[in-house]
Amino acid sequence: MTKEKILLLEIKQPFAHYREPLMMQDDYIPTLNLPTATTIAGMISNLIDRELKSNFKIGVIGTYRNKSSEFIRGESESFIRSYENELKKELRRITKSKTNEKLDYGEIYNYNKLTKQNRIMNFETLQDVELKIFLTTQDNELVRKALEKPKKYLCLGRKEDFIYPAKKGDLFVKEIEIEKVHIKSKVESIKNKYKIKNTYVPVDLKSEKSNNLLNNGVLYSLPKTYKDLTAEKVDRVIEYGNYVYIDDRGAYLGDIDLNIYKTDTENIVFTWL
Repeated sequence: MTKEKILLLEIKQPFAHYREPLMMQDDYIPTLNLPTATTIAGMISNLIDRELKSNFKIGVIGTYRNKSSEFIRGESESFIRSYENELKKELRRITKSKTNEKLDYGEIYNYNKLTKQNRIMNFETLQDVELKIFLTTQDNELVRKALEKPKKYLCLGRKEDFIYPAKKGDLFVKEIEIEKVHIKSKVESIKNKYKIKNTYVPVDLKSEKSNNLLNNGVLYSLPKTYKDLTAEKVDRVIEYGNYVYIDDRGAYLGDIDLNIYKTDTENIVFTWL
């Protein structure tokens, strides 16, 4: 057993939507139960203006009161593509004519608006979200100072999914100490009350021991990290990993590396994503 000092963010969100990156835009968009590692890293990177060049180690535990379905009115999927094509055609015509005629964006937009139908998009939203985000980097001090006095609006998920400290008057972040242990068997996990719940656990689908983990939750393929943390958003390449989401029922696992955060009342158990 070894100990390590890391950062802990205890936050709340009145509402949140964590979209699956591999989910194509459709008439119904579900939400993940927890934000992904890249979503959390993106919030931190934006706050510190991407000054940190090292990878993040992130763990997350979270709950929500309920999940609701909402809807927004928008354009059909083909609208933007059709609008852009019309703009290109009109621009080529004007260029070829060699006149002083200007491109009338509004007229082309209105024309396409009349020929395309609106759509109703339904999406899931989590309400009364509570998260514990465990974080460590090669420069925790840089991240800690930025979170103690954030100079930017902090959100997790969509832009409107703002965050605030879990306890009134607290800072977003504090330094804590965790114990790193390897659990050999499920029996050992039960004896030590190392129950893992409301979190993602990475799984190697090629390993024989993955079957036991798969029986305890739902399998997801989720973003794990970016190949280049300094790349612009449009150029970022995402690396994916396989994870099992374990809900509030929890599970006692064996043959696994765990991180233990001990409070006065419980052992909070998580894995790095």
